[in-house]
Amino acid sequence: MLKEVITIVWLLLPAYFANGSPVIISKIILKLRLKKHPMDFGKNFIDGKRVFGDSKSWEGFVGGVLTGTLTGFIQSIYMHEMLAKGALTGFVLGVGAMLGDLLGAFIKRRLGLKPGDPLPVLDQLLFIVVALVLASKLNLIILSIEEWVYAIVITFLLHILTNLIAYLLNLKSVPW
Repeated sequence: MLKEVITIVWLLLPAYFANGSPVIISKIILKLRLKKHPMDFGKNFIDGKRVFGDSKSWEGFVGGVLTGTLTGFIQSIYMHEMLAKGALTGFVLGVGAMLGDLLGAFIKRRLGLKPGDPLPVLDQLLFIVVALVLASKLNLIILSIEEWVYAIVITFLLHILTNLIAYLLNLKSVPW
């Protein structure tokens, strides 16, 4: 079982890093006193609520995709695989993770939740589900049912742990 866990974590590393990188990018932007650009351009949806909110920026989205791409590229060097395939897989997992996170923000705004408010399960899993579905549709990653279960459980636990660590390091204002 340990081998399967390590394999799943390795396989999903581009999505994990992509999902976590906007927190660091946001801190860098604040430190440099630069302006973030919200993905929804400050606009409201038909329900009168913001589409995504200020917490979803173009800088974070692009940074997440680039982080996923770079992670996949580095993995392919380490595994002696074709560099283009590693970068492509990392790119797709990065895009999927960022789209999943964005979808989560959209759903949370519709439910009247503010950025940073918790929505258990959706907060921990939507990014990886969208990333894996996208990678599967492009035949870059094909998982068995058992591997999907491993991926969901591992991601859920890792997400809780890494968010707690980010909170303790003052990278996040809330531990979820």
